[in-house]
Order: sequence, then C-alpha cells, then structure tokens
Amino acid sequence: MNAKPEKALPPAQRALARLTGARLCFGRPVEAKGRTVIPVASVRTAGGWGFGNEPNGRGSGGGGGGALDARPVGFIEIGPDGTRFERIDDGRVALQAIAAGSLALLVLGRVLVRRRRLGLGRSRAPSRRRLRRARQLSQLS
Repeated sequence: MNAKPEKALPPAQRALARLTGARLCFGRPVEAKGRTVIPVASVRTAGGWGFGNEPNGRGSGGGGGGALDARPVGFIEIGPDGTRFERIDDGRVALQAIAAGSLALLVLGRVLVRRRRLGLGRSRAPSRRRLRRARQLSQLS
C-alpha cells in the first residue's frame, strides 16, 4: 500500500487540511534584486454544523456553515542587511480613533443638552445682571 496519506483522504477533508497551519498566514516568497519578500496575513476561521429532529420523528434538520477571514498585516523582508518585518497600516487604528472621538463628543453633547434642559448648568444664585434688572424694575414701581 503505497498511497500517500493525503490521497487517502476524501476531497473535503483534503481541502480542510490545506486551510490549516502556516500556509494560510504566510504567502509564497518573492525574490527580486537579492531580496526575498514573504507576505504575512492574519487569518481567522470559524465553522459550525447542526442537525435536528423532532421528538415524534416527523421533522428533520440539517445545516452548516463556515467563514474564512484574511487580511494582510505586513511582510518579511530578507536581504543582505538582515531580516525585518514591516507592518502594513490599513487605516483601522485611525478609523477606530475617529469613531471613539465622535462617540465621546456625541455623549458629551447629549449630557450638556440634558443639563441645560434641567437647569443644572446654572447656579441657583441669581446673576448680577438679574439682580440689577430686578432693582431697576423695583425703582420704577
């Protein structure tokens, strides 16, 4: 029996075997001008399977699904100077900072509007202008 273990697997299991390990995170090396560049990605996988049946045996069930999410994070450069990893900035950090700042401004604005409506923004003592106006009105009467 000289069959390779990979050939003995059904096609679906062979496909799943290819979707595991470092092969997903590191791309094929590219060589140019004495340097080698290896792309690096962040990979997430998820999957699930379900099956059901009613207790009296009338119904049936099934289902399944999965997801594969990959995004580039950088590359490894190997050259005469040495090896280095260079991160690729995709703007997510800046976008998260803008979203957090916008949310903070929105919350602050709503708090200030609510305080103004409830009269919590003013002190309970009358202002000088109101006292002056009250004196003027009392002198006229």
